[in-house]
Amino acid sequence: MDGVPLWRYQPYQYDLSNQIARKRENSILRSVGLTQKQLCKMNTCEGLCYALFAALATLIVGLPASIFACRKMSIGAFAGNVVPYQFPVLEMGLFALVLFGMELILSVWTIRRQKKQSLIEQMRAME
Repeated sequence: MDGVPLWRYQPYQYDLSNQIARKRENSILRSVGLTQKQLCKMNTCEGLCYALFAALATLIVGLPASIFACRKMSIGAFAGNVVPYQFPVLEMGLFALVLFGMELILSVWTIRRQKKQSLIEQMRAME
């Protein structure tokens, strides 16, 4: 775990706690007519949108910061010569795969957890 910073695990932790906190909200939506299928679709779409925006934010903020850091570090390390920046395609692809995969896993986990309890139990659980 030497090469993986702990901040990369933060989105999953945030999303997992969000799923647990929204348990009562989801049960209230179901009590007013939201079907299980609609709830599944909502959870999945919400998770994938979250993953998409997290990946886009990483690109929008991370790419200019990386180019700037590469330029400044290469000037200092190579006596004024600027080393061209090379985008880490493999690493970004792996990041995106893990991010989207974890969102799908969390969505499936949430759906299965909700199916195990009745609607009344879900509403009482958060009181």
